Amino acid sequence: MPQPIDFMRMIQQIRRRYAESLRPLERRWALTGNEIDVLLFLANNPGYDTARDAVEMRGLSKSHVCKSVDALTRRGWLAGEQDKRDRRCVHLRLLPPAVQAVEECRLAQRAFLGTLYGGVTDDELETMERVLHKLEHNIKGGSSWR
Repeated sequence: MPQPIDFMRMIQQIRRRYAESLRPLERRWALTGNEIDVLLFLANNPGYDTARDAVEMRGLSKSHVCKSVDALTRRGWLAGEQDKRDRRCVHLRLLPPAVQAVEECRLAQRAFLGTLYGGVTDDELETMERVLHKLEHNIKGGSSWR
Protein backbone atom coordinates (compact mmCIF):
# COMPACT_ATOMS: atom_id res chain seq x y z
CA MET A 1 0.00 0.00 0.00
CA PRO A 2 1.43 3.43 -0.92
CA GLN A 3 2.41 5.61 2.00
CA PRO A 4 0.07 8.58 2.61
CA ILE A 5 3.03 10.98 2.55
CA ASP A 6 3.97 9.82 -0.95
CA PHE A 7 0.43 10.35 -2.22
CA MET A 8 0.19 13.82 -0.65
CA ARG A 9 3.63 14.80 -1.94
CA MET A 10 2.67 13.74 -5.47
CA ILE A 11 -0.50 15.85 -5.32
CA GLN A 12 1.54 18.85 -4.18
CA GLN A 13 4.09 18.31 -6.96
CA ILE A 14 1.36 18.11 -9.60
CA ARG A 15 -0.25 21.31 -8.32
CA ARG A 16 3.12 23.10 -8.23
CA ARG A 17 4.13 21.98 -11.74
CA TYR A 18 0.71 22.89 -13.10
CA ALA A 19 0.99 26.40 -11.65
CA GLU A 20 4.53 26.70 -13.07
CA SER A 21 3.28 25.67 -16.52
CA LEU A 22 0.78 28.55 -16.50
CA ARG A 23 3.09 31.19 -15.01
CA PRO A 24 4.32 32.51 -18.40
CA LEU A 25 0.69 33.15 -19.34
CA GLU A 26 0.09 34.96 -16.07
CA ARG A 27 2.86 37.36 -17.03
CA ARG A 28 1.89 37.60 -20.71
CA TRP A 29 -1.75 38.43 -19.95
CA ALA A 30 -1.28 40.13 -16.54
CA LEU A 31 -3.50 37.55 -14.85
CA THR A 32 -3.30 35.85 -11.49
CA GLY A 33 -3.28 32.09 -11.21
CA ASN A 34 -6.76 32.24 -9.70
CA GLU A 35 -8.05 34.29 -12.64
CA ILE A 36 -6.66 31.68 -15.03
CA ASP A 37 -8.33 28.95 -12.97
CA VAL A 38 -11.70 30.72 -13.28
CA LEU A 39 -11.27 31.30 -17.03
CA LEU A 40 -10.29 27.69 -17.65
CA PHE A 41 -13.07 26.37 -15.45
CA LEU A 42 -15.68 28.28 -17.45
CA ALA A 43 -14.09 27.36 -20.79
CA ASN A 44 -13.71 23.66 -19.97
CA ASN A 45 -17.03 23.01 -18.22
CA PRO A 46 -20.01 24.06 -20.33
CA GLY A 47 -23.16 24.11 -18.25
CA TYR A 48 -21.27 24.98 -15.07
CA ASP A 49 -21.18 28.73 -15.12
CA THR A 50 -21.46 30.12 -11.61
CA ALA A 51 -18.88 31.08 -9.02
CA ARG A 52 -20.42 28.43 -6.76
CA ASP A 53 -19.79 25.80 -9.44
CA ALA A 54 -16.11 26.79 -9.61
CA VAL A 55 -15.80 26.64 -5.82
CA GLU A 56 -17.51 23.27 -5.51
CA MET A 57 -16.20 21.46 -8.58
CA ARG A 58 -12.68 22.87 -8.79
CA GLY A 59 -12.09 23.23 -5.06
CA LEU A 60 -11.18 26.89 -5.38
CA SER A 61 -11.48 29.28 -2.46
CA LYS A 62 -14.72 31.27 -2.42
CA SER A 63 -12.88 34.55 -1.78
CA HIS A 64 -10.36 33.92 -4.60
CA VAL A 65 -13.14 33.11 -7.04
CA CYS A 66 -15.07 36.22 -6.04
CA LYS A 67 -12.01 38.47 -6.44
CA SER A 68 -11.13 36.85 -9.76
CA VAL A 69 -14.66 37.19 -11.14
CA ASP A 70 -14.71 40.86 -10.10
CA ALA A 71 -11.31 41.55 -11.71
CA LEU A 72 -12.18 39.71 -14.93
CA THR A 73 -15.54 41.49 -15.14
CA ARG A 74 -13.90 44.90 -14.68
CA ARG A 75 -11.42 43.94 -17.39
CA GLY A 76 -14.27 43.11 -19.78
CA TRP A 77 -13.44 39.42 -20.01
CA LEU A 78 -16.48 38.10 -18.13
CA ALA A 79 -20.11 39.08 -17.89
CA GLY A 80 -22.67 37.92 -15.38
CA GLU A 81 -26.40 37.48 -15.78
CA GLN A 82 -28.71 37.06 -12.82
CA ASP A 83 -30.70 33.83 -12.76
CA LYS A 84 -34.37 34.47 -13.46
CA ARG A 85 -35.53 32.07 -10.74
CA ASP A 86 -32.86 32.75 -8.09
CA ARG A 87 -31.63 36.33 -7.98
CA ARG A 88 -28.72 35.29 -5.74
CA CYS A 89 -27.29 33.17 -8.56
CA VAL A 90 -25.24 34.82 -11.32
CA HIS A 91 -24.41 32.92 -14.51
CA LEU A 92 -21.01 33.84 -15.93
CA ARG A 93 -19.92 33.86 -19.52
CA LEU A 94 -16.65 34.54 -21.27
CA LEU A 95 -16.55 37.61 -23.49
CA PRO A 96 -14.65 38.00 -26.79
CA PRO A 97 -11.68 39.90 -25.28
CA ALA A 98 -10.86 36.77 -23.23
CA VAL A 99 -10.83 34.33 -26.14
CA GLN A 100 -7.14 34.57 -27.12
CA ALA A 101 -5.87 34.28 -23.55
CA VAL A 102 -8.23 31.39 -22.82
CA GLU A 103 -7.08 29.50 -25.91
CA GLU A 104 -3.43 29.97 -24.96
CA CYS A 105 -4.18 28.79 -21.41
CA ARG A 106 -6.02 25.75 -22.73
CA LEU A 107 -3.05 24.88 -24.95
CA ALA A 108 -0.72 25.16 -21.95
CA GLN A 109 -3.10 23.02 -19.91
CA ARG A 110 -3.18 20.33 -22.62
CA ALA A 111 0.62 20.41 -22.89
CA PHE A 112 0.91 19.98 -19.13
CA LEU A 113 -1.46 17.02 -19.15
CA GLY A 114 0.39 15.50 -22.11
CA THR A 115 3.61 15.65 -20.14
CA LEU A 116 1.96 14.39 -16.96
CA TYR A 117 0.40 11.40 -18.73
CA GLY A 118 3.46 10.69 -20.88
CA GLY A 119 4.13 6.95 -21.05
CA VAL A 120 0.80 6.10 -19.43
CA THR A 121 -1.33 3.75 -21.52
CA ASP A 122 -5.05 4.16 -22.13
CA ASP A 123 -5.68 1.07 -20.00
CA GLU A 124 -3.68 2.59 -17.14
CA LEU A 125 -5.60 5.86 -17.45
CA GLU A 126 -8.91 3.96 -17.31
CA THR A 127 -7.74 2.09 -14.21
CA MET A 128 -6.61 5.35 -12.62
CA GLU A 129 -9.99 6.92 -13.35
CA ARG A 130 -11.81 4.00 -11.72
CA VAL A 131 -9.57 4.19 -8.65
CA LEU A 132 -10.01 7.97 -8.38
CA HIS A 133 -13.80 7.56 -8.54
CA LYS A 134 -13.64 5.02 -5.72
CA LEU A 135 -11.45 7.36 -3.65
CA GLU A 136 -13.87 10.23 -4.28
CA HIS A 137 -16.78 8.02 -3.22
CA ASN A 138 -14.94 7.10 -0.03
CA ILE A 139 -14.08 10.73 0.73
CA LYS A 140 -17.70 11.79 0.32
CA GLY A 141 -18.73 9.33 2.99
CA GLY A 142 -19.52 6.25 0.96
CA SER A 143 -17.39 4.22 3.35
CA SER A 144 -17.08 4.55 7.07
CA TRP A 145 -14.23 6.60 8.51
CA ARG A 146 -12.40 5.23 11.51
